[in-house]
Amino acid sequence: MILYLVINALFVLKYTDRLAFVNHYFVTFGYVGLLVAIYFLIQKYKSTINTFKNFNLLGYTSFLLFFAGILFINFKIDGLTLNSDRWSALEIFIQSILKGNYPYAVLDHLDNTTSNLPSLFYIGLPFYLLGDVGYLQAFVFFAIILSVFLAKIDKQQKLFLFLLIILSPAYFWEVFAKSDLLSNTFLVLLFIYIWQQKYGQHVFEKVMFLAFFAMFFALTRGTVVIPLTLFLFHGFVKLKIKNQIKFIFWLLFFGVLISLPILWNLPNLAFIKEHNPFNHQTKYAPTPLILLTILLPFYYAFKVKKNSDVFLYTTYILGGLMLITFILNAFEEGFNANLYNSLFDISYLSIAIPSIFFYFLSKFKEQLS
Repeated sequence: MILYLVINALFVLKYTDRLAFVNHYFVTFGYVGLLVAIYFLIQKYKSTINTFKNFNLLGYTSFLLFFAGILFINFKIDGLTLNSDRWSALEIFIQSILKGNYPYAVLDHLDNTTSNLPSLFYIGLPFYLLGDVGYLQAFVFFAIILSVFLAKIDKQQKLFLFLLIILSPAYFWEVFAKSDLLSNTFLVLLFIYIWQQKYGQHVFEKVMFLAFFAMFFALTRGTVVIPLTLFLFHGFVKLKIKNQIKFIFWLLFFGVLISLPILWNLPNLAFIKEHNPFNHQTKYAPTPLILLTILLPFYYAFKVKKNSDVFLYTTYILGGLMLITFILNAFEEGFNANLYNSLFDISYLSIAIPSIFFYFLSKFKEQLS
C-alpha cells in the first residue's frame, strides 16, 4: 500500500506543479491524506457497507459510468497531440505487420521506434480495427473490475479494489496517454489469477494450453516474464522430465507460431542488432539491476506458498526495479530534473499497480476461503 501511495503521489506532485493557483506539495499531501482517510473509513464502516442492499446496483452503475468515461476520453483525445508515443508505437507496429514490413525500424509520431513484442499485435489488432488502439484501456478496465464484482469477497473489499483503480492518477495517466503498459500487465496478471482460481495447485494440468498462454503473454513485454516465472517455475521443476520436455516443446512451438508475422520479414543480422525491441525496453535501468531482476523471480518462485504470493513478489521485484532506477537517476541527475523535466519516465513506476491490485484481490479471496 505504501508503494501505491508513493507512485501516485509522484504523479500528483509532477502534474500539479503546472497549476499556478495552488501549491503542488499541499495538493500532494492532501491527496495522500485523503487516500489514508478513505481506507480507514472503509475499515470503520465495513459492516455497514457489507449489509448495504443497493451496493450491487450502485457498484455496477459506477463501474459502467467509468467504463463509458474511459471510452469517451479515448474518443476525444487526439493521440497526435500527446507527448507520449506508446499508442502510436503500438499503432505503427500493427500497421507494419499488416503491410508485411519489419516493424522495429519504423518511426512513430514522436520519431521513436516501437519496442512491442509479437503478441501485442494480436492484442491491439481488434482495437486498431475499431479505430483507436486506446480502446484497449477501456476493455481491460471492464475485465478487471468485472472480475472484482464477480469475486466471492466482501462488499467493502470490492469497494476498496474499485477505489484502488479510480483514485489512481497513475492509472488515469495511462488512460489519457492511450498507453498499453498497464493494460498489458493487467491482462497477464488476470490470466494468472483466473488460472489459479481454476486449477489451484494443479497448475500444469493442461500443459499445452498453459504453454500457449504463458508464451503468448511472455511475448508482449519483457517485464511480464517476472510474474510468469513466479507463477510457473516452482511447479515446472517438480514435473516429471517427460512433462517438462512436453511443456518446453509447446512453449517453443507457440513462440515461433506467434512470432511468424515478424519472423517472416526478418532483415539481415546487422540490421536486427541495431533495430530490435530489447534496446528500447532496457534503456532506463542499469544492466546489473536488470540482471538481478531476471534472476530474482527464480529464487522467489520457491517461496510462493499461496496464490497472493505471486502478486506480492511481483510487486516487490517490479516496483523495486523501477523505484531503485528512479532513485539512482535522481542522485545522478537531480530529483527535479528526473521528475519535472522528464529525464526519467515516471509512468514506468506505475507498472507495480496491477500486481498491487491483484495481490489484494487474491488476498481477500484467501481470507474468505
